[in-house]
Amino acid sequence: MKVSVIMLLVALAGFGQEQQKLIAPTSLSDDEVKVALGGKGRNHWVLIEDMGLMAAQGNQVPRITIYMPEAVLAIRAESAKKQFTQYEPAEEDKRRSLMIVARGYAGETIAEGCTSITRIVLLSDPSGGVVQGAYLSEPLGETWRNGFGATNQCQALRAKFSLADVHKVRAAAPNGEFFVAVFAGSVKTKIYKVKRKHQTKLGLE
Repeated sequence: MKVSVIMLLVALAGFGQEQQKLIAPTSLSDDEVKVALGGKGRNHWVLIEDMGLMAAQGNQVPRITIYMPEAVLAIRAESAKKQFTQYEPAEEDKRRSLMIVARGYAGETIAEGCTSITRIVLLSDPSGGVVQGAYLSEPLGETWRNGFGATNQCQALRAKFSLADVHKVRAAAPNGEFFVAVFAGSVKTKIYKVKRKHQTKLGLE
């Protein structure tokens, strides 16, 4: 029985009452913010999917989406313009940070449920030579539904990492290609490799 996602709360919506885990990074300059609001850097985001067994079965594919701060600003400004409203960036939106949204995956049936994501970390290598945690994180609700209308509640996760920490992980990673580890409780569900081609798309190169 195939399971599909019918709703994921908008990944770029503002953070709610998150707990600050680490020291917040510094902010973009006023000029950098202005340029981003004008649309420069809008394409500085990437989607990385795990095209393994789950995809072969036709189920929801585990994935992460990574955004640079200028992409977040540009996309939100564009969205506001389409709604004939004015977007005023919050201080958090201006942080020099990398935002990652991680989504889990469903089992073959609704009874098997779906994987709720609870933690995201950056790794220099799969063995965890250098590990960097998020300074902000927030759960995102998902509803999974099968063809018969049965539903199950899941949880995606949005996390933010300072660009300074990202560069530390990159510097320690072989060939500069670091990893994103995704957890469901204490279980490590997936590790995604952020390759050089992804970093070029993000503007990290």
